[in-house]
Amino acid sequence: MDRNALDWLFSTAPQALAALVGLIFTGVTFINGTIEKEIDRDNTSEDIYNDMKRDIHFYMKIIFWCAGISICFDLFLLILNPIENDIIFSFKGKFDPHLLISGIVLLLNLFTLFFSLWFIIRVANPQYFDNTVKRLSKLINDRNRDGNVEAKDFLMEFIILEKALRELPLNLNSERGLPISLIIRELRIRELLNTDETKKKYEFNKLRNLIAHGEYIENVDKKTYNDLKESIKKIKDLNTKLTNEQ
Repeated sequence: MDRNALDWLFSTAPQALAALVGLIFTGVTFINGTIEKEIDRDNTSEDIYNDMKRDIHFYMKIIFWCAGISICFDLFLLILNPIENDIIFSFKGKFDPHLLISGIVLLLNLFTLFFSLWFIIRVANPQYFDNTVKRLSKLINDRNRDGNVEAKDFLMEFIILEKALRELPLNLNSERGLPISLIIRELRIRELLNTDETKKKYEFNKLRNLIAHGEYIENVDKKTYNDLKESIKKIKDLNTKLTNEQ
């Protein structure tokens, strides 16, 4: 390998990586826009789609960092390349350290390339939504190994909670029913819910969404079920309080 080959390799690699990252960024921007539209269309999928966006953002950061570091090292090798003729590489004692550095940078370029391709395949998978539901459901199932309340019973109680939340006299202007998450946030902003109650209701809503969009959660923890029933009572009491104040 001579100087011209190295110059070609480490001048072409950063251009290819920059183009690939640009295409991935464009695709991710389009995907995020589609996700926002889906959330507006079906707010019960909000938690799942938000987790998908966090997942995409996490892997995008890895790609950007790897690509940025790779491109910087490619340019450094291109500018500071001391090789004029052939690279010396022999097991008889002659070894050019530039070969080792070039090899490491080349491996970093290849890792960035293959990781980017893996990311594209992951995001483009038609089962990406279902796989996300399955992953989140597994986390809940792992926490609730001793769950003894059927998921359908939890859903029936959540319907009562949702109805109670929507009946609150909050005077929220909306042509269509607001997502439960926005009602919960509004209650927190108005200091009608404390931090603990707010967190619980978000968890109830997330659990309902996962149950509604998959068949992976069969049972719910008894404590969660009892907390849900207690939350229903508190929301009904809050409704009575707000109604009397008007």
